[in-house]
Amino acid sequence: MRSVRFRSRAIQNILTQNEYLAEHAPHVVEPLRSDLAKIVSLIQAFPDAGHVGTVSGTREIISIKFRYIAVYVVHDDWLEVLRFYFRGQGR
Repeated sequence: MRSVRFRSRAIQNILTQNEYLAEHAPHVVEPLRSDLAKIVSLIQAFPDAGHVGTVSGTREIISIKFRYIAVYVVHDDWLEVLRFYFRGQGR
């Protein structure tokens, strides 16, 4: 299984969403965290699970449950998560 590295922007995306949800929908915070972990595990095991991204060299995988998109790059021995955003947000 490949290691996963998160860009600071991806971490910031997650923290921002957690802060918003903690204030507006606290019951969603833990299920969202669990879903993020499942998505990361999925791309670790199956790096090509996501579709080809809109930016050259990237891949994107969509969480059906929460409708967010994880953008990542597959390197030879590791994965790099560039960002997470919700479908209603601008890229």
